[in-house]
Amino acid sequence: MKVSDEPDLCPIARALACVGDSWTLLILRDAFQGATRFDQFQRGLGIASNMLTRRLERMVDNGLLEKQRYQTRPPRFEYRLTDKGRGLAPVLLTLYAWGEHHLPIAARGIELVHRDSGEPIVPVIYDRHRGKPLVPRDVAMVAGPDATPAMRQRAERARAQGEALFTSPMQETATGETAVADPLAEAAVTPSAEITGQRPQ
Repeated sequence: MKVSDEPDLCPIARALACVGDSWTLLILRDAFQGATRFDQFQRGLGIASNMLTRRLERMVDNGLLEKQRYQTRPPRFEYRLTDKGRGLAPVLLTLYAWGEHHLPIAARGIELVHRDSGEPIVPVIYDRHRGKPLVPRDVAMVAGPDATPAMRQRAERARAQGEALFTSPMQETATGETAVADPLAEAAVTPSAEITGQRPQ
């Protein structure tokens, strides 16, 4: 699949080349939820054995999972998240929040709550340098020193669009104040240390 004219220069294209597959993301979801063995992934996903084998092997090759033997005869392996794999926690949390907001259903299966308090949480993207939640309309794309002509054109187009692209429909609250309709429009994901396995900076 051709994801970009300059896949090596675009971080999004590089990421999609690594995880741009729904089965891969669902395997990661189950890995974050504690699955480590082939039969656990297969039972949770309902995926064919050959498809699961190929994806697990590719995820190991891409450094998202590491393969650890837990039985010798016959040889059996577990698949454990690496630091690189754990780094995708924000992506999964953002997808969860986006799906909850834009694709709601009446049934309530799994909910995100704070590990200690049990209170519901809303994932947000946090800008480490500014120390504040990141608003998409604050983000500008600029051409880097190695940008191709096509990438420079794309950056100029993005700049011309300004904040209009990310301006969210506003709605009035019961108090008469305006609020952003989509919680992810104002901010999207800083995961907790429990989810990422990393300590806050």
